[in-house]
Amino acid sequence: MDVNNYPILGELENVQPSKKKTNDIAYVGGITEVRGMREVVKSLDLCRNNVRLKLAGNFFFNSFREELKTYPGWGKVDKLGFLSRSDVRGLLSEVSAGLVTFLPVQNHINAQPNKMFEYMSTGLPVIASNFPLWREIVEGNSCGLCVDPTKPEEVAEAIDWILDHPEESQKMGENGKKAVQEKYNWAMEEKK
Repeated sequence: MDVNNYPILGELENVQPSKKKTNDIAYVGGITEVRGMREVVKSLDLCRNNVRLKLAGNFFFNSFREELKTYPGWGKVDKLGFLSRSDVRGLLSEVSAGLVTFLPVQNHINAQPNKMFEYMSTGLPVIASNFPLWREIVEGNSCGLCVDPTKPEEVAEAIDWILDHPEESQKMGENGKKAVQEKYNWAMEEKK
């Protein structure tokens, strides 16, 4: 029996009145090549909207950070470093979407990344990799968009769609939050 590392209900939920959503998107976690950050940074330069990436986490390799700085999209990145859980809660209350566009390597394809469920728990629409399991979760719960993570143009299209369709995006966020409350949470897993 698998016990999944789903979020604790309410941990990242903002208790303050909702702030106005910005044209910012967020990625929270370790920053590596296999987590699709090269493609995400490249996608920023392809977006029609004036978007910024709030990048929360640490780089595993300085050489990768230096490479990313050479792409035009890097000018649209706000590097926040490691954030406390409280600061992550604040960040996720302000942005319009959460990114989890990991590359298709063996350890990712059948994984269930906690960050995807954390974004969902806060009511954010998710832009995720189009792996079958992730598609089943994201599209099956109508809580975001799935893209080919190796194609920056698809990531850019999804970002633009989220920003161009605020009402539909808000509904996706509500659907994700409901899915976490009903099934993708630690209280449900703890019983196992």
